[in-house]
Amino acid sequence: GLCECCDKPAPFITVTGEPFLEVHHLRPLADGGSDTIGNTVALCPNCHRELHHGAEAPVLRERLYHKLPRLIAE
Repeated sequence: GLCECCDKPAPFITVTGEPFLEVHHLRPLADGGSDTIGNTVALCPNCHRELHHGAEAPVLRERLYHKLPRLIAE
């Protein structure tokens, strides 16, 4: 239920009772990235948009690789 980037709680609970987080592929599927837990993180919508469009996206991506040992740089 926590964003793996900012560590804040999911912004809301869905109608099914689950915390709402979005899946982000660190190496996009369109660029040959895998659809595995080694290439994905659960993010709040703000962090997800920042990783797609933010000026600091490369820095955040590197922080995630260092923070989460399950991630494999592809």
